[in-house]
Amino acid sequence: MSIVRWLRNSVTGMLAILALFTSCQAQGSSSYTYAGGISKGFNRADAYAPLPSRYAYTDYRARARAFHELIFADNSRLAWRDHTYNTLGIAAYVGDPRFMQDGSEEAVTVIAAVLSACLNGFALPTNAFSSLNAFFNADEGVVLNNPNGTTKTTSFWYLLYPALLYTHVALIGDTSLALVSDTNVSDTGAVALLRQNALTAIANWYAAYSVIRDTAAGDFAHTGFDFSTMMPYQNGVWKEPDAAVGMAALFYIGYQLSGEAAYLTAAIALMDYIEAYFGGPLYEILLYYAPLLMARLNALHNTNYDISRALNRVFDGNSIPRGGWGSIAGEWGDYEVNGLFGSKTDGGGYAFAMNTFAAAGAVAPLVRYDARYAHSVGKWLLHLHSNARYFFPDETEPDHQSLGATLPLFNVALLHATPYEGIRKERNGKSPWFGGDPTVYGWAETDLSLYSGAHTGVLGALFKPTDHNGILRIDLCATDILSIGDTFPTGLVYNPYHDERQLRYPIRSTGMVDLFDTVSNTLIASNVIGETTVVIPADGARVIVEIPASSVITREGRAYMVNGRFISSEQITVSLPALVANQRVPRRFTIEPVITGNGDAVPTDVTYTLVIDDRRTVFTGAITINTRDFGSGAKQVCVEARTPEGLSDSVEIRLIFQ
Repeated sequence: MSIVRWLRNSVTGMLAILALFTSCQAQGSSSYTYAGGISKGFNRADAYAPLPSRYAYTDYRARARAFHELIFADNSRLAWRDHTYNTLGIAAYVGDPRFMQDGSEEAVTVIAAVLSACLNGFALPTNAFSSLNAFFNADEGVVLNNPNGTTKTTSFWYLLYPALLYTHVALIGDTSLALVSDTNVSDTGAVALLRQNALTAIANWYAAYSVIRDTAAGDFAHTGFDFSTMMPYQNGVWKEPDAAVGMAALFYIGYQLSGEAAYLTAAIALMDYIEAYFGGPLYEILLYYAPLLMARLNALHNTNYDISRALNRVFDGNSIPRGGWGSIAGEWGDYEVNGLFGSKTDGGGYAFAMNTFAAAGAVAPLVRYDARYAHSVGKWLLHLHSNARYFFPDETEPDHQSLGATLPLFNVALLHATPYEGIRKERNGKSPWFGGDPTVYGWAETDLSLYSGAHTGVLGALFKPTDHNGILRIDLCATDILSIGDTFPTGLVYNPYHDERQLRYPIRSTGMVDLFDTVSNTLIASNVIGETTVVIPADGARVIVEIPASSVITREGRAYMVNGRFISSEQITVSLPALVANQRVPRRFTIEPVITGNGDAVPTDVTYTLVIDDRRTVFTGAITINTRDFGSGAKQVCVEARTPEGLSDSVEIRLIFQ
C-alpha cells in the first residue's frame, strides 16, 4: 500500500497529514493592509474589480416577499395542502407534473420557504411549523428530503442539507411565532417539536459518524448513509466527502444545545478530516459551511484552520468528486457573472440560483469570527448581489430566456418572484442563456424554479442598501446557523471606491450603544442611538458590532467578549511586502516577513516557518536564501507565522529562482 493511500484511508493517516501539512499549503492566500485594518484574501475575490461593471441594487427582500405571498396565499396555484402527510406541498418548478402529488414535495423547497419567512420577518399561516415535521422520519430518526422518502439510496447532501434547513428553522422559529397568524398552542408545540426532532436527528447522525469513523477507516467519502442498516452507502458513481462538513455543523449545533462535549470533539475531528482531504472535497453545497465553522472554531475553540484555503476550495472549482463545481467568474455576453455558484466547466459554465443564494448565507457570517476576510468577502458579496438579479426573468432580455416569446403570457408577479433554475454561458446560439434543466430533460413545462425562489429570502435577510450606491450593509448575524442567541447586531460594510466614504449608519439596537469595529478591534463611536455617521476607508471594510454603551470588553483566549457574548477575535497577518508575484530573484536574497495584528499590540515574539519544495526551515526576523540550494525555475514560497499564544497565518508567493 502506498504512503498516499495509507494517509488518505486511515484515522492515523489523517493525523499524520495534519502533522505534515500546515497552512503553508494555502492555495493563493494573500495578505495586505489598508487604512483601518488588516486583511486576507482568496483567489476568486482577489481577481474581481472592486465594483461590478454593471452594478445595480436589487431589493431581494421584496422579491422574497412576493414569492412568499404567491406560495402561502389561501388560493395559491403553486402550493397545495398535502393531507396524506399533513404538510405543505410545493413542487420544484412551475409546471412541474408532481404538483398536487402528495409526498413528492421536497424539503429543500418547503423548509427553505419557511426559513426565508423566518429570516425576513414574514407572517406565516397557522401550522406552518408543524407542517415541517412531515420531513422528519420517525422510523429512521433523521430528516429526509421527501415525506415518503428513505435514506436507503439517498445522496448525502439530500439528507444533510434538509437537516440543516430544518435545524435552522428550529433554532429561530420561536422568534417568528409572534408573526404567525392566529398563533395557538399547536404552533408553539410545533417549534418545540422541531427542536426535539433536530436533536434526535443530530444524535442519530452522531451514531452514523461513529460507524464511519470506526468501520470505514475514518473516510467519509461515500454517497450516503443507510440508517436502516447503519452502514455507509456507495452507488459506485460519485462520492461526497463534504458530507463531513454537514455532519460537523449539526454536531456543533448539538454541542451548543446539549452541552455534550462529544459533539464538539466530533465536529473538530471532521473539520480536521476536511482540511487534510487530498484535493477539493466539494460535491454540491455542504462545503459552503466549512469556512464559517472553521472560523468559529478558531475564534472560540483555539483551532488553527486555514480559512483562505477553505474559501479557495469552495470557490475555485477544483473539486475532486465533482470537477468544475465552485464559483463562476467573468462576463458571459453582456452580463457579468462574478460571484455566482455552479459549474465553471459544464457547457463552458452553468450557474445555479439555489447554490448562489445558499452560498451567500453560509459563507457571509464567517466574517463575524475572522474580520480579516471583511474586504474579500465583502467584495464577493457585492458582486453576487449585483449579478444574482439575472436569475430573475424580469432582469434579462427575453430572447435569451427559455420562456422566450411566451414571457408576456406569464403573471408579472410570478416573473418578479421566481428565478430561473440557472444561467448557462451558452445555449441555442445565445450567450448567456437563462433557463435550466427541466425543459431540456422534460422534467417540467418551465425552468422557473420554486426550490430556488424559496431561497431568495437568504439574500433578502443579508443585504440592505446605504446612502452610497455600490456600498451595502450586510447583516452577518441573519444567516449564521452556528450562533444561537449570542449575538449583538453586526454589519459588514465594504467600500469599493478609491476614496473614503461617510455613511449614515442606522442603529438596529434599542437604546444607546457603542460601535466596535472588529477589523481594527477599536471603538469607532460611543453613546449613539437611532443613527450615526461612520467612515469606511478607501477600498476597505468595517465590521461594526453594536454593543451596549459603556460596555466592558474582556478577553477570553483569542476572543473579545461583552457580557459573555462574542464580538471579535484577535488575528494576525503575515506579508512579504518586499517581494512581488513572479519576481525573478537573485541567487542570494532575503525574506523579511512583516507581521500585522488587530489586537492590543503587534506581536513581536514570532516564529516563522519557510517552506520551499517541501523543505522546511524555522527562523525569526529574516532569512537569506541561496537559490542554488533549490535549483532554478518557478518556486512556490510559503512563510507561516506563529505566536506563542497560538495565533498563526501564512502567505504564499510564486518566485522565479535563478
